[in-house]
Amino acid sequence: MKIRNFIFGISLICAICFSSCSDGSSSSDSDDTSSRVLDLRIKKDGVIYNPSRKIKKEGEYAEITKTDRVECAAVEGGIKFSITPPKGTTYISIQRIEENGLYSTKLDVPLISNEQFSFLYPLCEPGEKYKFCVKIEIGDRLNAYEDFLTITATDGIGDIDYSNLKSSRHLNLSYDGTKPTCQIIDCIPPEAKNVKAFISYSVTNSSTINWDATDIDNEVLWLGNYKGDVQEIISSEELYEAVDRTPNNIAYCSNKYNTELLSKGFKYFLDSSNKSHLIAQYAYSFELEMEGQENFMWRTASIDSEPIKIK
Repeated sequence: MKIRNFIFGISLICAICFSSCSDGSSSSDSDDTSSRVLDLRIKKDGVIYNPSRKIKKEGEYAEITKTDRVECAAVEGGIKFSITPPKGTTYISIQRIEENGLYSTKLDVPLISNEQFSFLYPLCEPGEKYKFCVKIEIGDRLNAYEDFLTITATDGIGDIDYSNLKSSRHLNLSYDGTKPTCQIIDCIPPEAKNVKAFISYSVTNSSTINWDATDIDNEVLWLGNYKGDVQEIISSEELYEAVDRTPNNIAYCSNKYNTELLSKGFKYFLDSSNKSHLIAQYAYSFELEMEGQENFMWRTASIDSEPIKIK
Protein backbone atom coordinates (compact mmCIF):
# COMPACT_ATOMS: atom_id res chain seq x y z
CA MET A 1 0.00 0.00 0.00
CA LYS A 2 2.94 2.37 0.64
CA ILE A 3 4.04 2.23 -3.00
CA ARG A 4 0.63 3.17 -4.45
CA ASN A 5 1.60 6.82 -5.07
CA PHE A 6 4.78 5.74 -6.84
CA ILE A 7 2.90 3.34 -9.09
CA PHE A 8 0.17 5.85 -9.90
CA GLY A 9 2.81 8.50 -10.66
CA ILE A 10 4.57 6.18 -13.09
CA SER A 11 1.27 5.56 -14.91
CA LEU A 12 0.67 9.27 -15.36
CA ILE A 13 4.26 9.92 -16.51
CA CYS A 14 3.93 7.17 -19.13
CA ALA A 15 0.67 8.69 -20.37
CA ILE A 16 2.28 12.14 -20.65
CA CYS A 17 5.31 10.77 -22.49
CA PHE A 18 3.07 8.93 -24.95
CA SER A 19 1.08 12.05 -25.82
CA SER A 20 4.19 14.23 -26.32
CA CYS A 21 6.05 12.09 -28.90
CA SER A 22 6.66 14.49 -31.81
CA ASP A 23 7.29 11.80 -34.42
CA GLY A 24 4.17 9.82 -33.55
CA SER A 25 6.18 6.82 -32.36
CA SER A 26 5.74 5.13 -29.02
CA SER A 27 6.76 2.00 -27.19
CA SER A 28 4.41 -0.91 -26.59
CA ASP A 29 4.48 -0.04 -22.88
CA SER A 30 3.20 3.46 -23.65
CA ASP A 31 0.42 2.04 -25.81
CA ASP A 32 -0.63 -0.29 -22.99
CA THR A 33 -0.65 2.53 -20.43
CA SER A 34 -2.65 4.86 -22.66
CA SER A 35 -5.31 2.20 -23.17
CA ARG A 36 -5.56 1.60 -19.40
CA VAL A 37 -6.04 5.13 -18.08
CA LEU A 38 -9.62 6.30 -17.53
CA ASP A 39 -9.52 10.09 -17.95
CA LEU A 40 -12.62 11.65 -16.34
CA ARG A 41 -11.66 15.27 -17.00
CA ILE A 42 -14.15 17.37 -18.97
CA LYS A 43 -12.87 18.02 -22.50
CA LYS A 44 -13.96 19.96 -25.56
CA ASP A 45 -12.29 19.04 -28.86
CA GLY A 46 -9.66 17.25 -26.79
CA VAL A 47 -8.84 20.34 -24.68
CA ILE A 48 -9.27 19.97 -20.91
CA TYR A 49 -11.96 22.17 -19.38
CA ASN A 50 -10.66 25.08 -17.34
CA PRO A 51 -12.70 25.37 -14.10
CA SER A 52 -12.11 29.14 -14.11
CA ARG A 53 -13.98 29.55 -17.41
CA LYS A 54 -17.37 31.15 -16.92
CA ILE A 55 -20.32 29.26 -18.35
CA LYS A 56 -22.31 31.53 -20.64
CA LYS A 57 -25.94 32.28 -20.14
CA GLU A 58 -28.44 30.81 -22.59
CA GLY A 59 -28.86 32.24 -26.09
CA GLU A 60 -31.44 31.58 -28.80
CA TYR A 61 -33.21 28.25 -29.16
CA ALA A 62 -31.64 25.88 -31.70
CA GLU A 63 -33.56 22.66 -31.21
CA ILE A 64 -36.27 21.49 -28.80
CA THR A 65 -37.54 18.16 -27.56
CA LYS A 66 -40.44 17.88 -25.15
CA THR A 67 -42.41 15.51 -22.91
CA ASP A 68 -45.35 16.21 -20.62
CA ARG A 69 -43.00 17.21 -17.80
CA VAL A 70 -39.70 18.22 -19.41
CA GLU A 71 -38.60 20.43 -22.28
CA CYS A 72 -35.04 20.93 -23.51
CA ALA A 73 -33.45 23.24 -26.07
CA ALA A 74 -29.96 23.66 -27.53
CA VAL A 75 -28.84 27.16 -26.57
CA GLU A 76 -25.69 29.19 -26.17
CA GLY A 77 -23.66 27.63 -23.36
CA GLY A 78 -25.26 24.17 -23.48
CA ILE A 79 -28.74 22.69 -23.18
CA LYS A 80 -31.60 24.46 -21.44
CA PHE A 81 -33.91 22.23 -19.40
CA SER A 82 -37.36 23.39 -18.32
CA ILE A 83 -39.10 21.09 -15.85
CA THR A 84 -42.67 21.13 -14.58
CA PRO A 85 -42.66 18.89 -11.48
CA PRO A 86 -45.86 16.94 -10.82
CA LYS A 87 -47.52 17.52 -7.46
CA GLY A 88 -45.68 15.69 -4.68
CA THR A 89 -42.30 15.59 -6.45
CA THR A 90 -39.47 14.84 -3.99
CA TYR A 91 -36.43 14.30 -6.21
CA ILE A 92 -35.25 15.06 -9.77
CA SER A 93 -32.15 13.85 -11.57
CA ILE A 94 -30.82 14.08 -15.12
CA GLN A 95 -28.50 11.36 -16.38
CA ARG A 96 -26.83 11.05 -19.76
CA ILE A 97 -27.17 7.76 -21.66
CA GLU A 98 -24.19 6.83 -23.84
CA GLU A 99 -24.51 5.17 -27.26
CA ASN A 100 -23.73 1.79 -25.68
CA GLY A 101 -26.56 2.21 -23.16
CA LEU A 102 -24.32 3.21 -20.24
CA TYR A 103 -25.96 5.62 -17.80
CA SER A 104 -23.11 8.07 -17.26
CA THR A 105 -22.83 11.64 -15.93
CA LYS A 106 -25.59 12.39 -13.45
CA LEU A 107 -26.96 15.70 -12.18
CA ASP A 108 -28.98 15.92 -8.97
CA VAL A 109 -31.37 18.81 -9.52
CA PRO A 110 -32.22 20.84 -6.38
CA LEU A 111 -36.00 20.96 -5.99
CA ILE A 112 -36.86 24.46 -4.83
CA SER A 113 -40.61 24.19 -5.30
CA ASN A 114 -43.18 22.26 -7.28
CA GLU A 115 -43.44 25.07 -9.83
CA GLN A 116 -41.88 25.09 -13.30
CA PHE A 117 -38.20 26.07 -13.36
CA SER A 118 -35.36 26.20 -15.90
CA PHE A 119 -31.59 25.80 -15.81
CA LEU A 120 -28.59 25.35 -18.11
CA TYR A 121 -26.84 21.99 -18.62
CA PRO A 122 -23.31 22.88 -19.87
CA LEU A 123 -21.56 19.47 -20.28
CA CYS A 124 -21.90 19.34 -24.06
CA GLU A 125 -19.84 19.46 -27.25
CA PRO A 126 -21.24 21.29 -30.30
CA GLY A 127 -22.67 18.98 -32.93
CA GLU A 128 -22.92 15.95 -30.64
CA LYS A 129 -26.26 14.25 -30.05
CA TYR A 130 -27.18 13.65 -26.42
CA LYS A 131 -29.72 11.31 -24.86
CA PHE A 132 -30.94 11.95 -21.32
CA CYS A 133 -33.08 10.22 -18.75
CA VAL A 134 -34.90 12.72 -16.52
CA LYS A 135 -36.11 10.93 -13.40
CA ILE A 136 -38.81 12.57 -11.30
CA GLU A 137 -39.67 10.79 -8.06
CA ILE A 138 -43.05 11.19 -6.41
CA GLY A 139 -43.09 10.53 -2.68
CA ASP A 140 -40.49 7.76 -2.66
CA ARG A 141 -38.11 5.96 -5.01
CA LEU A 142 -40.72 3.35 -5.92
CA ASN A 143 -42.87 5.95 -7.68
CA ALA A 144 -41.09 7.80 -10.46
CA TYR A 145 -41.46 9.14 -13.98
CA GLU A 146 -38.60 8.53 -16.39
CA ASP A 147 -38.66 10.88 -19.38
CA PHE A 148 -36.17 10.30 -22.22
CA LEU A 149 -35.02 13.19 -24.38
CA THR A 150 -32.59 13.41 -27.31
CA ILE A 151 -31.08 16.64 -28.61
CA THR A 152 -28.08 17.86 -30.60
CA ALA A 153 -26.00 20.44 -28.73
CA THR A 154 -24.78 23.63 -30.39
CA ASP A 155 -22.53 24.84 -27.57
CA GLY A 156 -21.13 23.86 -24.17
CA ILE A 157 -17.92 23.49 -22.17
CA GLY A 158 -17.25 19.88 -23.24
CA ASP A 159 -18.14 16.55 -21.69
CA ILE A 160 -16.57 13.40 -20.22
CA ASP A 161 -15.39 10.54 -22.42
CA TYR A 162 -16.29 7.15 -20.93
CA SER A 163 -15.19 5.03 -23.90
CA ASN A 164 -12.27 3.64 -21.87
CA LEU A 165 -14.40 2.59 -18.89
CA LYS A 166 -14.20 -1.08 -17.99
CA SER A 167 -15.65 -1.70 -14.55
CA SER A 168 -13.48 -4.55 -13.26
CA ARG A 169 -10.25 -2.95 -14.45
CA HIS A 170 -10.30 0.30 -12.48
CA LEU A 171 -11.60 -0.66 -9.02
CA ASN A 172 -10.39 -3.32 -6.61
CA LEU A 173 -12.58 -4.12 -3.59
CA SER A 174 -11.65 -6.06 -0.46
CA TYR A 175 -13.22 -6.58 2.98
CA ASP A 176 -11.37 -7.40 6.22
CA GLY A 177 -14.42 -8.33 8.29
CA THR A 178 -14.93 -4.79 9.59
CA LYS A 179 -14.46 -2.30 6.80
CA PRO A 180 -14.31 -2.34 2.99
CA THR A 181 -11.30 -1.07 1.07
CA CYS A 182 -11.61 0.44 -2.41
CA GLN A 183 -8.50 0.96 -4.54
CA ILE A 184 -8.96 3.06 -7.66
CA ILE A 185 -6.55 2.22 -10.49
CA ASP A 186 -5.42 4.14 -13.61
CA CYS A 187 -8.03 6.87 -13.29
CA ILE A 188 -7.76 10.66 -13.57
CA PRO A 189 -10.51 12.45 -11.55
CA PRO A 190 -12.47 15.40 -12.93
CA GLU A 191 -10.89 18.85 -12.59
CA ALA A 192 -13.65 20.95 -11.08
CA LYS A 193 -14.82 22.46 -7.79
CA ASN A 194 -15.27 20.37 -4.63
CA VAL A 195 -14.36 16.99 -6.16
CA LYS A 196 -15.23 14.12 -3.78
CA ALA A 197 -15.24 10.34 -3.81
CA PHE A 198 -18.72 8.79 -3.80
CA ILE A 199 -18.97 5.04 -3.15
CA SER A 200 -22.22 3.09 -3.24
CA TYR A 201 -22.22 -0.39 -1.69
CA SER A 202 -24.66 -3.16 -2.63
CA VAL A 203 -25.03 -6.83 -1.69
CA THR A 204 -26.25 -10.00 -3.38
CA ASN A 205 -26.04 -13.78 -3.04
CA SER A 206 -24.40 -14.39 -6.40
CA SER A 207 -20.93 -13.97 -7.90
CA THR A 208 -22.68 -12.67 -11.04
CA ILE A 209 -24.51 -9.35 -10.83
CA ASN A 210 -28.05 -9.21 -12.16
CA TRP A 211 -29.38 -5.74 -11.40
CA ASP A 212 -32.83 -6.70 -12.70
CA ALA A 213 -33.22 -9.87 -10.63
CA THR A 214 -36.22 -9.94 -8.31
CA ASP A 215 -35.83 -13.36 -6.69
CA ILE A 216 -34.36 -13.44 -3.19
CA ASP A 217 -31.30 -15.47 -4.22
CA ASN A 218 -30.09 -13.16 -6.98
CA GLU A 219 -31.56 -9.75 -6.14
CA VAL A 220 -29.11 -6.88 -5.62
CA LEU A 221 -29.85 -4.74 -2.57
CA TRP A 222 -28.43 -1.29 -1.90
CA LEU A 223 -26.56 -1.25 1.41
CA GLY A 224 -25.26 2.29 1.90
CA ASN A 225 -23.16 5.19 0.59
CA TYR A 226 -19.82 6.70 1.53
CA LYS A 227 -18.66 10.23 0.69
CA GLY A 228 -15.21 11.64 1.39
CA ASP A 229 -12.00 13.13 0.03
CA VAL A 230 -10.53 11.68 -3.14
CA GLN A 231 -7.83 9.12 -2.44
CA GLU A 232 -6.35 6.22 -4.40
CA ILE A 233 -7.22 3.88 -1.53
CA ILE A 234 -10.25 4.42 0.70
CA SER A 235 -10.58 2.11 3.69
CA SER A 236 -13.39 3.13 6.03
CA GLU A 237 -16.29 1.66 7.97
CA GLU A 238 -18.14 4.99 7.87
CA LEU A 239 -21.31 5.48 5.85
CA TYR A 240 -23.28 8.70 5.49
CA GLU A 241 -26.50 6.84 4.72
CA ALA A 242 -27.47 3.17 4.88
CA VAL A 243 -30.29 0.66 5.28
CA ASP A 244 -30.68 -1.54 8.34
CA ARG A 245 -32.12 -4.76 6.92
CA THR A 246 -32.55 -6.56 10.23
CA PRO A 247 -35.67 -8.78 9.84
CA ASN A 248 -38.86 -6.98 10.91
CA ASN A 249 -36.84 -3.79 11.48
CA ILE A 250 -35.92 -2.44 8.05
CA ALA A 251 -34.96 1.22 8.47
CA TYR A 252 -33.22 3.90 6.44
CA CYS A 253 -30.79 6.21 8.23
CA SER A 254 -28.53 9.08 7.23
CA ASN A 255 -26.26 11.66 8.78
CA LYS A 256 -29.32 13.91 9.06
CA TYR A 257 -31.34 11.50 11.20
CA ASN A 258 -30.92 8.11 12.86
CA THR A 259 -27.31 9.07 13.47
CA GLU A 260 -27.05 6.71 16.44
CA LEU A 261 -27.92 3.76 14.23
CA LEU A 262 -25.59 4.97 11.50
CA SER A 263 -22.69 5.13 13.98
CA LYS A 264 -22.77 1.33 14.31
CA GLY A 265 -20.64 1.20 11.19
CA PHE A 266 -20.36 -0.74 7.96
CA LYS A 267 -20.26 -4.26 9.45
CA TYR A 268 -23.60 -3.81 11.23
CA PHE A 269 -25.42 -2.94 8.02
CA LEU A 270 -23.62 -5.59 6.01
CA ASP A 271 -24.53 -8.30 8.53
CA SER A 272 -28.14 -7.13 8.59
CA SER A 273 -28.44 -7.84 4.86
CA ASN A 274 -27.62 -11.54 5.28
CA LYS A 275 -26.06 -11.62 1.79
CA SER A 276 -22.89 -13.40 0.70
CA HIS A 277 -21.35 -11.01 -1.86
CA LEU A 278 -20.39 -7.32 -1.73
CA ILE A 279 -20.23 -4.85 -4.64
CA ALA A 280 -18.79 -1.31 -4.75
CA GLN A 281 -19.59 1.42 -7.28
CA TYR A 282 -17.08 4.29 -7.17
CA ALA A 283 -17.89 7.70 -8.69
CA TYR A 284 -16.62 11.26 -8.40
CA SER A 285 -18.98 14.05 -7.39
CA PHE A 286 -18.11 17.63 -8.32
CA GLU A 287 -19.53 21.13 -8.75
CA LEU A 288 -19.52 23.55 -11.68
CA GLU A 289 -19.70 27.28 -11.07
CA MET A 290 -22.69 28.41 -13.09
CA GLU A 291 -23.32 32.02 -14.03
CA GLY A 292 -26.73 33.16 -12.87
CA GLN A 293 -27.82 29.89 -11.28
CA GLU A 294 -27.08 27.58 -8.36
CA ASN A 295 -23.95 25.42 -8.40
CA PHE A 296 -25.39 21.97 -9.01
CA MET A 297 -23.84 18.71 -7.81
CA TRP A 298 -22.69 16.39 -10.59
CA ARG A 299 -21.54 12.78 -10.49
CA THR A 300 -19.52 10.76 -12.99
CA ALA A 301 -20.53 7.32 -14.21
CA SER A 302 -19.79 4.67 -11.60
CA ILE A 303 -16.73 2.45 -11.75
CA ASP A 304 -17.93 -0.97 -10.60
CA SER A 305 -15.98 -3.62 -8.73
CA GLU A 306 -16.35 -7.35 -9.22
CA PRO A 307 -18.56 -8.95 -6.54
CA ILE A 308 -16.44 -10.35 -3.70
CA LYS A 309 -17.48 -13.20 -1.39
CA ILE A 310 -17.76 -12.07 2.23
CA LYS A 311 -19.17 -15.21 3.79
